[in-house]
Amino acid sequence: MKRMKTRYSLILIFLLEAVLLQAQNHTDTLDYSINARFTPGGGSYAPFLSTANAYDRYSTTPNSLAIWGTLQKDIDYSSKYDYGFGVDLNANISKTEKRFFPEELYLQGKAFFLNAFVGMKREVFGNQDPELSSGGLIWSQNSRPLPKISLESNGYVPVPYTKGYIEVMGGISHGWFTDNTVTEHTLLHHKYAYIRLGGSFPVNISYGLQHVCQWGGTSARYGTSAVTWRNFKRIFFAESGSSFSPMTEQENALGNHIISQNLGLDVNLNSVKVSLYWQDISEDPPVLRMDHAYNVADGLWGMSVRLPKFSPLNAFAMEYMSTTDQSGPWHDLDGVIYGGADSYYTNGVYPNGWTFHGMTIGNPWLTSPKYNENGTVKVTNNMVRLFYFSGKGEISNYAYRATVAYSDNYGSPSLMYEKCKKQFSWQVQAETPASYLKNTKISLGLSGDRGTMYGNNFAVLLGITYAGKFMY
Repeated sequence: MKRMKTRYSLILIFLLEAVLLQAQNHTDTLDYSINARFTPGGGSYAPFLSTANAYDRYSTTPNSLAIWGTLQKDIDYSSKYDYGFGVDLNANISKTEKRFFPEELYLQGKAFFLNAFVGMKREVFGNQDPELSSGGLIWSQNSRPLPKISLESNGYVPVPYTKGYIEVMGGISHGWFTDNTVTEHTLLHHKYAYIRLGGSFPVNISYGLQHVCQWGGTSARYGTSAVTWRNFKRIFFAESGSSFSPMTEQENALGNHIISQNLGLDVNLNSVKVSLYWQDISEDPPVLRMDHAYNVADGLWGMSVRLPKFSPLNAFAMEYMSTTDQSGPWHDLDGVIYGGADSYYTNGVYPNGWTFHGMTIGNPWLTSPKYNENGTVKVTNNMVRLFYFSGKGEISNYAYRATVAYSDNYGSPSLMYEKCKKQFSWQVQAETPASYLKNTKISLGLSGDRGTMYGNNFAVLLGITYAGKFMY
């Protein structure tokens, strides 16, 4: 662990050096904003799409008010050295809750093709549409950012001597689950690696691997899991725990591991860009080739289309997701381990599973614990089929986005619903500059649900944003 601390110290030194190098004789731009959204309506919850994939910014309870302010200096990726930072303070008020928390709070540094940051920062991982997707299987925009230290490449980097036709991308981070639910002081390990072929050709093919793990922590049932260099090596390579680990982690891997393989095809033409993507998910070994996996029927399949010359509908995404196969119905039958009943995002040693502050970190249609009426912190609905469409464009001076989603919800392998819970959700929202207030935009939206999973809900979305920038 001393070596790990040394490496984290080097990352901090890297950040400070980037700040000092870039700050000399250079003028920077600082962006700021003050925002508010009021969500009046009726129903048991705020409409699902009004809160999903929003970094936990809005309350899931109806008739809430959200107020937030931001201060941000972006990285200039064209410079050899640069720095950035961000602050985003968020407050929610409703009849049932009052929250105030920093959604973003980070310091970032860049040197050549490397990028590092420390703190809580919004990020998008995976090959799904970064703006319109229902959410990646391993990491979406649904929960607030975890505090962590991260070192990664600045996107795809050309491999030397390949003339840009082979590019690679990767990163590694260490984080902390500060929500402290059942298992306290849990740590995060995350790494990813991608390769892309094609370069300047109109067709590119990409493949990547995402690996996350919850480890360490203290459990009233399982005791304390030691945070040592030896255990870090075990979770890095998904190895079994030592004799000091809980029996379940001696038989399986130490920690709660989730792996997702991503395969993508991009077609870039002058008037249209089309991206096809496929993501799978694995929580049990062995991790096989995507088309040979035991749970090959589960995954996220999507198509993203960009039409830069057609403003009325300049982008849309269509997706299908299924998580109902789960490698078969049996995990252990008569003492024989089958490896099925995967129950995605859940774990025995880490009951809160792949969630943060009650919100699913992965795809939000695997229902966040905030919706559990019995107060449990685990994901109880992870067998889902989803059909999803989202599009955006600009008509006259109004920018809009419209989304519709239909889901079949079956519960989990350990506790299936007696009857499939069907849910239809929709949302349309438009934004325009306020002609009578400088640097101000106003937005109006309608959002609703109908079904037996989240009930029948409806809300009006009333928003206002004041944004500006200054040089320093």
